[in-house]
Amino acid sequence: MKRVVLYPFNKITQGLLRFRDLLDVEIVSVIDFVEEDGQDAGAQVDGKHSGILIHSSMADGLKDADTLILNDPGTTFGGNSSVFAEHDLAGLWRELVLYASGRGLQVVSVHEIYDRATLDWMAEQQIQIDVVHSPREQLFQEMDKRYGTGGTDIERYLEQFEKEALMFSRPRSIKRVGIFATRGCIGKFTVQMNLYRQFAAEGIPATAFITEPTGFLFGQPEGDIFKFLAQRPLEQYPYYIDTVIHQAQDSGSDWIIMAGQSSILPTMNIAFNSLRYAMLRAFDPEYVLLIAGYDDDGAIHDAIEMLRIYSRRPLALLLPDKLETSYGQYEVYPHERRKARKLELEQKFQIHVLFIEQADAALNLLLEEAEAIPAGSGK
Repeated sequence: MKRVVLYPFNKITQGLLRFRDLLDVEIVSVIDFVEEDGQDAGAQVDGKHSGILIHSSMADGLKDADTLILNDPGTTFGGNSSVFAEHDLAGLWRELVLYASGRGLQVVSVHEIYDRATLDWMAEQQIQIDVVHSPREQLFQEMDKRYGTGGTDIERYLEQFEKEALMFSRPRSIKRVGIFATRGCIGKFTVQMNLYRQFAAEGIPATAFITEPTGFLFGQPEGDIFKFLAQRPLEQYPYYIDTVIHQAQDSGSDWIIMAGQSSILPTMNIAFNSLRYAMLRAFDPEYVLLIAGYDDDGAIHDAIEMLRIYSRRPLALLLPDKLETSYGQYEVYPHERRKARKLELEQKFQIHVLFIEQADAALNLLLEEAEAIPAGSGK
């Protein structure tokens, strides 16, 4: 993979475009069957002209590329069923895969593909779609050595308390930043990568533990749960997180930054809740940033309490500049409303409040706190 085309123009694509300077590949163009043809993708993301255009034409979009990167598996992954039906996106996804494969491009999906109808279609068409992971073999070998992941289901279940105690008995000198939110699609990845970029600009060694399925494109460890489940059972996920932390520490990173998945608040799904808090406890962030919305004071209060119980009270709240309301649709907040909301939150919650794009201010706050409270103090 050197020159890649992205499909479609959604939040994952936009994250890759926003941080294209950190990628190991060059983005040639974006293909999308809903967005207006010919728009500059970079300008749509951050207002800066990039020369990377959005194409509805497969021929134009794939020209001069060697790889097509799919970040939607051709189903209604993540919802948006009405948009998929209106534009027949599942059918167009298949046409695009066939077109790219027929022209000799490598086709890569950032997601594991579980949909049985899609898998059957791929087999019938003799289509290969590669699912690329961040390099994990060394991590898995180290994890197995640390935690002895063999044995029966019952044996592994009974050993979990012992292994959890082992996890927290090993010293962690690396400073850990956890980024969470009161809801999904609100900017966790953006905050994470802005901070990662800011650490690099200051010459501070840092690792980004990326829970989006795109870590391999940034050369960073990947924590996407669906990719993990394709290789290992769910119960080993906390051990994997711990192993990622220690590998980052051993590689010389002073900091590691993780963005949680979805909202930090509980849902009706017991399995998801268990995973959410196991992930939080395993990472055990020393510094917490919470992204909050504009009409969700109750959710902010609950999120602060959940973080206080399972981890630490947030160091700061972060305000986004926009919220996704539907597929490709956003509510953008004017600066005056953001300023008023910032003051309101500071007074109500007695906490630092920053705008989501203020990576320099967030970094300064983290460095000040780290100087005041040394890593590993447990305070």
